[in-house]
Amino acid sequence: MNRPTLDNWRQPPHLVWSLRHMRELVPTAQIRCHSSMCVLDPAPADGLLDLVFAGTRQEWRLGDYLDQTETDALVVLHDGRVVLEWLAPGIRDDEPHLLFSVTKSVVALLAGALAGAGLLDLDAPVTQYITKGAGAFAGASVRHLLDMTASFDYVEDYSPGIDFAEYAIANGLHPAPLDSPGLRGFLSTRSPEGEHGVVFRYLSPTTDMLGWVCEAAAGLPLPVAIAQYIWEPLGAEADGHITLDRAGTAFAAGGMSAIPRDMARVGLLVAERGAGIVPQGFVDDLIHGGDPAPWAAGDFADWLPGGCYRSCWYQPRVDPDCAMAVGIHGQMIYVDRPRNVVVAKQSSWSDADDSDNSTDAYLAARAICRALAADAPDARITLH
Repeated sequence: MNRPTLDNWRQPPHLVWSLRHMRELVPTAQIRCHSSMCVLDPAPADGLLDLVFAGTRQEWRLGDYLDQTETDALVVLHDGRVVLEWLAPGIRDDEPHLLFSVTKSVVALLAGALAGAGLLDLDAPVTQYITKGAGAFAGASVRHLLDMTASFDYVEDYSPGIDFAEYAIANGLHPAPLDSPGLRGFLSTRSPEGEHGVVFRYLSPTTDMLGWVCEAAAGLPLPVAIAQYIWEPLGAEADGHITLDRAGTAFAAGGMSAIPRDMARVGLLVAERGAGIVPQGFVDDLIHGGDPAPWAAGDFADWLPGGCYRSCWYQPRVDPDCAMAVGIHGQMIYVDRPRNVVVAKQSSWSDADDSDNSTDAYLAARAICRALAADAPDARITLH
């Protein structure tokens, strides 16, 4: 296989390599870990790969599902211990993998941590922090950014559509001319479209504005702020990294990479109600707070009927107190707090955002949680 380039890195067969080698494709900044690591003790669950669950199109055995659906890695924690760590052939456990929009969920946790430190008011207008260049976001609040209810002229079309292609040039993930405006120039030129706070609109640039707000509130570059307030305190095992545009602005909506176990540690922070890193009230709220009305009127209502999107985390609202972080091409963190289970999945799906694939990933995670808690009808899972 020829080395991928910025023109073709998201195309098969390059994707499997690209998602684990972003540092070799675009400029990145380190998100440094601390020397004190959160140890995840092994406690293998017998038979977990033989778990059977119903998907959207067929019944799956978990091991076959992982083998046949372009999954790269799966880590499952139960009571803070590793009950399953699965890697596809050729995938290493120490390779940072692009998280795509799971990055949004990490940035939201940073916003929560900054609020807990008294540096960020989640109900304040964006213009309290971004005095020049807010563009169409000028009438929005920080909460609107967190909940994806800011409204502006943009279409999230990964095919790619015209807006997304322009956005990919701005954020550095596509070849950019020397006069490219970069992320902040792109944000500043968005036009208003509709009222903020009414409808859930999944528009990735919203989180880039949130990242800009977090930088202004923290007085730090985004990678440094994530490291200081999230990555080091949660005891990450390895440095993460985040892609940068031509001007050195971090891609807050989808540029972060992390190893599979550290992705699971992010979920553990949520399962442990913030773990003293993010305020408990903020984490409780992202698990079960929020107004479902904007979701019901929004882009993904048919995918998770009755669901909600709160602080860049999805609430399926089927099992109580569960939340998901989701990224295109098959990235996911699923947290079932009552059962104390975290599922972290990294993938290189050829199709960026197939809804059946996304639903099956959710159904697999939900089945794992129920089996480990022994409330699945045919659960036979035991721990060593």
